[in-house]
Amino acid sequence: MLTITLDWLAMTFKEWTNETQTFIYGYASTPTVVSTSPRNGYNAATLDANGVQAMWHTDRGEMGHHVIFSGSALRNLFEHHGISSEAILRAATHAGASFTRLDLAKDAQDVDIKLDRVWERISEAERRGSARSVGRIESNNGGYTIYVGSRQSEKFVRIYDKAAEQKLSGKLWYRFEIETKGMVARAVATSLRSSHNWSGVFDSLVLSMVGEPKVLNLDNFFSEGAVPIGLPKIERHADREHWIATQVIPAVAKFYIENPTSEAVTRLIATLELIDRQRRE
Repeated sequence: MLTITLDWLAMTFKEWTNETQTFIYGYASTPTVVSTSPRNGYNAATLDANGVQAMWHTDRGEMGHHVIFSGSALRNLFEHHGISSEAILRAATHAGASFTRLDLAKDAQDVDIKLDRVWERISEAERRGSARSVGRIESNNGGYTIYVGSRQSEKFVRIYDKAAEQKLSGKLWYRFEIETKGMVARAVATSLRSSHNWSGVFDSLVLSMVGEPKVLNLDNFFSEGAVPIGLPKIERHADREHWIATQVIPAVAKFYIENPTSEAVTRLIATLELIDRQRRE
């Protein structure tokens, strides 16, 4: 089974218009809002119950309002309020949004994709795409991720074993995703709004980077027929919170009691303090 998903959407509103206010109150303030840590130079931020973040600067109005919909926030808006990704794109455009990041992902389930063979073809220069750099990472849990392009560029591709990442033993689930920024993100948003064929938009983006899918053993990610729009992935934030709370903190505390002059713990404390200072700046 093959599906395509809008997995991340970020935008900036440079002017506070009635349309902007309506959008933020309708999509980024539902239903309970709490303060959270700002970043990217902003000094104020909120997080609503769906996980949508809104940021602004109290003294620098020219920075506008920045809104971020993570994958889980997009899923929550659909599941709890019936708001589709397509509707958010249209409403944001109407409100004057300038899109700064947009991620699309294709999920292939119940098919076996040999990522080691994909890597062999890519690393042996079988690729005919435009991206200049490729890389890979193997995780301890059996996961395998291939990177195409640079994270700092406006297009960046990841291909990985989603089942391994989610610790789903015995499942076949692979993900092919592209992260777009800046002008590319704005162009992709325009294409998605004007087309029901999101798969075609995705294909034109990634194939220009990676090359011929059959040569690279990636043809299971591409289909001539219609590919349904799916729901964003469920982020494992809660699992990480539980792991930190129940294992990391007690282990570090016990070690620190037994080793009060530990350089590692000193660096950990200094790192966390540095992150807090940067958030406040």
